[in-house]
Amino acid sequence: MLTLVIGANGKIGRRVCQQGSASGMQLLAMVRNAEQAGDLEALGVKTVVADLEDEFAHAFDGVSKVVFTAGSGGHTGADKTLMVDLYGAVRTIEESQHRGIEHFVMVSALDADHPFAHFPKIAPYMLAKKAADDYLRQSQVPFTLLRPGILTDDPGSGKVSTSFARDGVKKMSRENVAACILATLTRPPVTPGKVLDLVDGNQPIEELLA
Repeated sequence: MLTLVIGANGKIGRRVCQQGSASGMQLLAMVRNAEQAGDLEALGVKTVVADLEDEFAHAFDGVSKVVFTAGSGGHTGADKTLMVDLYGAVRTIEESQHRGIEHFVMVSALDADHPFAHFPKIAPYMLAKKAADDYLRQSQVPFTLLRPGILTDDPGSGKVSTSFARDGVKKMSRENVAACILATLTRPPVTPGKVLDLVDGNQPIEELLA
């Protein structure tokens, strides 16, 4: 089964491609331009050039599963956040429904259901995530929704938790997020869909997702 990774050139997407390729998974990395393809192809991952802000339906040809881990980035304005994190996600969900995708894995953000609670400076980003999450949950696409805490570049421990203090610092390494994505892809989606709030913890990822 071929899995399309949207956002493959991002910090989580690259880790998904690296870990997935090493484990023998069939991945198709979606990149915005040909210049981004070389490093991913060097990992043994096929690539397709497509843009979330333009036409990308051809990237779904022959695909059974989709990972959405794209983001506009922290250095862009609210306009890009709307175009990529919200409208790009919505269009991807719609294309997945049209194509009959078997499993859609969305990477969102912890506390997306409460966009104004703790993150006033990034409220547009959190609002975009909430709206995209809600759209996915209301769609007919089989999905798993992963909502990690504050992302770090710490080495992956292979252990996470869904339990945490609400008033404490909630962090998760990108390597652990990637490992959760890949572990999720090896399992059938739960109907009507599973939502997991995640932080680094003490429970092995395979055990948590079993």
